[in-house]
Amino acid sequence: MPKFFPFSLKPKRYLTGLDGLRAVAVIAIIIYHLNPLWLPGGFLGVDTFFVISGYLITSLLIHEYQSKGTIDLGAFWIRRIKRLIPAVFFLISVVILYTLFFEPQIIKTIKHDSIAAFFYVSNWWYIFEETSYFEAGEPKPLMHLWSLAIEEQFYIIWPVIFLFLLKVKKLHKYIPYIIIGITMVSLGLMIYFMVPNMDNSRVYFGTDTRAHTILLGVLLAFVWPPFNLKTETPKRYQRIIDITGVTSLIILILFMIFTKDYSNWLYAGGLFLVTLLTLPAIAASVHPTSKLGHALSNPIMLWIGTRSYSLYLWHYPIIVFMNMHYVAGQIPLHIIVLQVVLTCIAAELSFRFVETPIRKQGFNFFKPSFNTSRAFIVKSSISVILITGLLITLFGFFDHLHEDVNKQSTFNTENGTLFTSTPNEIAKDVKKHHKEFIDEKERIAKEKAEKEEQEEQEKKAQELADEFLQESSPLFIGDSLLVNIGSQIQSRIPNAVINGEVGRQMYEAVDLSKNKYQHFNKKDENIILELGTNGDFSKEQLEEFIKVFDEANIYLVTTRVPRDWQNSVNKKMIAAEKEYKNVTVINWYNASEGHVEYFEPDGIHLNHDGVESMVDLIVRDILDNQNF
Repeated sequence: MPKFFPFSLKPKRYLTGLDGLRAVAVIAIIIYHLNPLWLPGGFLGVDTFFVISGYLITSLLIHEYQSKGTIDLGAFWIRRIKRLIPAVFFLISVVILYTLFFEPQIIKTIKHDSIAAFFYVSNWWYIFEETSYFEAGEPKPLMHLWSLAIEEQFYIIWPVIFLFLLKVKKLHKYIPYIIIGITMVSLGLMIYFMVPNMDNSRVYFGTDTRAHTILLGVLLAFVWPPFNLKTETPKRYQRIIDITGVTSLIILILFMIFTKDYSNWLYAGGLFLVTLLTLPAIAASVHPTSKLGHALSNPIMLWIGTRSYSLYLWHYPIIVFMNMHYVAGQIPLHIIVLQVVLTCIAAELSFRFVETPIRKQGFNFFKPSFNTSRAFIVKSSISVILITGLLITLFGFFDHLHEDVNKQSTFNTENGTLFTSTPNEIAKDVKKHHKEFIDEKERIAKEKAEKEEQEEQEKKAQELADEFLQESSPLFIGDSLLVNIGSQIQSRIPNAVINGEVGRQMYEAVDLSKNKYQHFNKKDENIILELGTNGDFSKEQLEEFIKVFDEANIYLVTTRVPRDWQNSVNKKMIAAEKEYKNVTVINWYNASEGHVEYFEPDGIHLNHDGVESMVDLIVRDILDNQNF
């Protein structure tokens, strides 16, 4: 037996406490995907999965090396293939077939994502595509497989590196330090690629920038090997283990409740810190005498934990496909309940009829068997679905059904609605008496004159408004929502200068204003700012923008977005209106309240009715602020 590891070999045991932690992680992720406002930091469940994987896989590799003196890489990879690939392959095939029959307009997107998912490179595919994990866009029911891609890449690379380090005796004592070094490199890359107040999807998706989370689990396996922990521990130490474990779990849950996915600190080392603070919960959950491990091993948590892989696989496509027919952030409660129920059913079916049989029987599962007609029908059906899905994916038989959505990424052009009052009705009856008739005649004449004067005033106001809209050239700066409404603005205000760009943040708007549009800082110039779709900004950033145009009239358009930064953005805008005389709020948030019919399924961008309503509001508020 190799003497490298300073602990004795003991039999492997099933770590039920880890299933409990998996349950916590997958529940958090599902809640986050159902509605990010309910659990803003639920995405941290992915990091919990990462660190558990690093810990468990390394523990198994250490145990194998202790018992055999080597690591059978082929056997290891076959076990991983049987455990992971059939369920993913089955999911991908079902998603493709569902898309083909019910959502064919996105079949080409599904095909590309499926190929990336099948080869476990989804994360790099989304980086290459510049797909945002955080912004709403084209439905991508397989986008959640990015995390499985990182785990599979770890399963391929890490055992090779580990075995190499074990075979080179001179490196034995340096293995933990080498792992620490690689961890620090990964953390450094995350901090290096992180850009404050920007969409950090590159950092979020990257194997290089997320490896440190998994490697912390690897390090824990050296310090706290689960199969070598003593079954008899002094009560004092048991108490310490439980207290630190429970505290760690509480801290993790608090992070899930209060952390925002756009927070700068997360990508400047915060994810590393969260994972580090999670390690005691893992350590306690695997200890044989831990009360936390026992609590996490209750039947409900065990059911969820043992099916956490299936639940993770199926929940996201179900949510995405169903949400395509509703407005994000305004999904009816009964639909959300149905999504959870369907997820549990799909996960159970996958676990029982795909994952478990293949894990036990291997690829013998697919051999024809006529022992029972039921078993043959089930196996044949699954095989047909898998083969059909594979053919559709690889050869693109139905690409012609795809509908290209040519969404603009920018709207940049550099070169009226007024409500009339309904006239007052004149009296219908004329009194028979002469005096009353004269009085009525005089009243009618007066009303007629007033009506004509009112109509003349309204006509002049309309002419002035039309002239203003035709001749003025207000500056519009915004994000994808401005791109969305840009054409309608241009039709109403032909000379408007419109600069909208998908993903734009406040600091970019400030730089753009300083470098390109300072000549708009004049009295009677109108500046319209539409931002907040993609994230929050600081009060100082907003004030910096206002100071660039301190002589002009500034209009701040409030945002409606089903994310937790919505209220923060709107509060800052409303506060700025109270503080600065030249600032006016155009309250799109209030105007769109209750108007589900205005929005596309992402709950942010607008359909035709929404575009017209928003532009009407902007034009009306600008006109109301003019001295006609």
